[in-house]
Amino acid sequence: MTEAVLPVDLSWDDVDPRRHPFDAGAALDAIKALLPAARVDAAWVDELAQAMTGHFGSWAAGWRWAHDEGDLGGGPVAAWCCPRHSITTPDETLNRIGEALGQWRSWLEDLAERFDRYPLDGTPDERGRVQERATTDLVNAVVERTGAGDAWYLHCEQVLTWYLTRWGVPADTAREQVARTVSGEFESWVAPDPGVLDDVAGRLAAQE
Repeated sequence: MTEAVLPVDLSWDDVDPRRHPFDAGAALDAIKALLPAARVDAAWVDELAQAMTGHFGSWAAGWRWAHDEGDLGGGPVAAWCCPRHSITTPDETLNRIGEALGQWRSWLEDLAERFDRYPLDGTPDERGRVQERATTDLVNAVVERTGAGDAWYLHCEQVLTWYLTRWGVPADTAREQVARTVSGEFESWVAPDPGVLDDVAGRLAAQE
């Protein structure tokens, strides 16, 4: 069996909804057809998760990225927690997984729209001002979607990296800039103070 895809490792190219078509109306039937649900346990969930990335693409791995201390923790998905709390009957469990995949996909589509609002072009000063606004908007969006729960800041760093790579910053450079600026500034279970967020946004925008 191939190694499982972890959503924290996904790049923007991996998840960009414009690169990966998705039929939301047919998704649940497709999930149900991937793996028989005669036994519904943690091992079955792992097998189904891998089958889903094989069918839909690696972007689909994010359906398990739950709030707080769920399956993976710190993520934007509310419909799924973990096998212990989310597995019930086969039908209910499959429906919950379908809902979780839909929430993850809608989040990616929301991010794509947000990224497009803040193009990094023009002069360096213009780019800096746009990036400051983008950083503030994106951090607040991640806080709202994750509830600022356990380790929410890891996904926040990923989203900021995705934004930069969306606008042409090399992936390694984007990760380094975000890590250097953001790491250690945000905490689990705490939404960032506006002053801290303003400082982070300014310092990240100042890096070229």
